Amino acid sequence: MSNTKFWKPVYRLFKPDEPLSTAKELQEFYVSREDSPFRSLVSSLEMGDRPGKFLLAGHRGSGKTTELRQLQQRFVADFTVIWVDADTALERYNIGYAEVIVLIGLKIFETVVQAGWPLPDRLQQDLIDSLKTVTYGDQTTAGGILQLPKLFQDAGAVLKVGFQKDMTKTLNIRPVLTEIIERVNAIIQVVEAVQSKKLLVIVDGLDRRDQDTAKEMFSSVLLTELACHIIYTIPIALRYSPAFRESLESFQKCLDLTNPPVFKCDDNARPTQTADRVGRHVLTSVVTKRLATLEEAYKEVFQSDALNFLCEKSGGVIRDLIRLARTACEVAVERGKTAIDLAIAKDAVREERKIYTIRDYHFPELEFVHRTGQLTSKTHKSPKQGDVVVCDELLQYKLVLGYRDPDRGRWFDINPILIEDLERWQGAKRHET
Repeated sequence: MSNTKFWKPVYRLFKPDEPLSTAKELQEFYVSREDSPFRSLVSSLEMGDRPGKFLLAGHRGSGKTTELRQLQQRFVADFTVIWVDADTALERYNIGYAEVIVLIGLKIFETVVQAGWPLPDRLQQDLIDSLKTVTYGDQTTAGGILQLPKLFQDAGAVLKVGFQKDMTKTLNIRPVLTEIIERVNAIIQVVEAVQSKKLLVIVDGLDRRDQDTAKEMFSSVLLTELACHIIYTIPIALRYSPAFRESLESFQKCLDLTNPPVFKCDDNARPTQTADRVGRHVLTSVVTKRLATLEEAYKEVFQSDALNFLCEKSGGVIRDLIRLARTACEVAVERGKTAIDLAIAKDAVREERKIYTIRDYHFPELEFVHRTGQLTSKTHKSPKQGDVVVCDELLQYKLVLGYRDPDRGRWFDINPILIEDLERWQGAKRHET
């Protein structure tokens, strides 16, 4: 007999592609992490005299958006916070620093206009003229005065696909960007004086860009020239890439949102098989806080050994844990069960394992990382991409995960969901010799 009615309330609690965003969700579901980098960021923002430019790195699904939303709630009374969702506003591949700068300027201007904050007519018109240049190029707008809603709409449409070649042929984009930055900075100065608050811009979604796109984007110093506090998310692989170290110096601080560890490291920051109870408690709380919003019958719907197994195989990646919990619900429905036991949890893990692809040249590096806890800069010659740093790929595809020990610093390990693959490869290697 189908038991979908029983599981539906649980299933709806676990949405891996929807970070916590509303005040209600944050209040009910947010789990505090002791190693959250925002503790130091709060101090930097509150004490700094000059606008700070920060980067935030973490694996996809590590909880960056949720932590940023929590930060937004924390600062709503002290700062004018503007949220910029680059993932939905910009095309994922055909963009660069130019589109990001224009997007930030557009969002600041749009916020000011919609809030009705007073601006000198000259400042407003100057920025409109600059935005018209990058939005319409040599084209002429429809007759009459350009209405701001249309400008915002048309500019957003242009940014969504990126600046096209036919526009950049007749437009030297660098001077226009410098002009936009100068005019946005003038508006920021007025807004901060009127509101008696500093401006904080949070740019989320840039971590979903491929590494080469992100590297080129963040190599531009123009991303640091807007006169307000800004936090940018970046891909995890870029954070640890040797090729990015020089660009890092342009930013005040790079924050790392590491995963709650599911295993401990030893005194030399090497992975062990000893469970990390603190990290697993954080992960368990992610599930139990959601279940606490349901009636009593659902409180123990995940058996303790099953939940512990799901936490372990998530590797501490919050989104992956939520996805595993959701998949476990689907398996339970198929089996007509009203509780998730260890067998169901193992089936859910086997199903999720299918989304990972390990190449032959990945295995030696996976073995090294699992043995030492460290990354290497070894390369593999790709027919399409040339020499690629293998560990950059391991980080990008979450084949390797990063952690931080309060005493021993940063360390890495293979994603626990892949450990059996590594063991099979090691066994085959021993057999060959």
